[in-house]
Amino acid sequence: MKKIHSGLIIFLLISLPVLACGWGRSRAVIPTPTIAPTPTPLPQPPRGQITPQPTESQRAKQNFNQALQETGPDHAFQFRITSEEITSLAAIELRKQADIPVSEPQIWFTNGKIYLAGKVEGVGPSPVPALIVATPVINGNDQLQIQIEEAKMGNFKLPKAMVENLTKTINDTLADTPLEIEIEAVSVLEGELVITGRRTE
Repeated sequence: MKKIHSGLIIFLLISLPVLACGWGRSRAVIPTPTIAPTPTPLPQPPRGQITPQPTESQRAKQNFNQALQETGPDHAFQFRITSEEITSLAAIELRKQADIPVSEPQIWFTNGKIYLAGKVEGVGPSPVPALIVATPVINGNDQLQIQIEEAKMGNFKLPKAMVENLTKTINDTLADTPLEIEIEAVSVLEGELVITGRRTE
């Protein structure tokens, strides 16, 4: 999906593992209950569990390539990606990254926010469900940034300082990722993310 692919998918590839590390450190200061609390169900995609499909991933790549080809002096870049497409892309990318202990990714767009859920392995006797709720923003340098509003592992919310560190890690990585597109706007619609901008080449 060329360079912009890294900017779109890197949020997933680094956020949940970093969240897991932060959660592991937080256990040193957050007392572990003698009796484990009843798990609280995490939010789910509005239209139910998303099943990753190779066709959805391929459609996203085709749509991006078409948007890039149509971009010119008189035609702005506009790329749309659905919850089903980004989840499928993420699932395929994670299969290629054996060192990232995240499975069953679910990413969806609703209420102006990005919801990212998955299961993180290696932080307990069984995979731990995790959730990140974030809002994409464009800073003054036309760079895509992520503002994390909530981060949970199991029943535990990460402390504010750890969420801020996670946000900084993700945004520093995004800033170092070269893109072919200078992003001008990002809109989160129901079930769809829309990115507009112009080519930098």
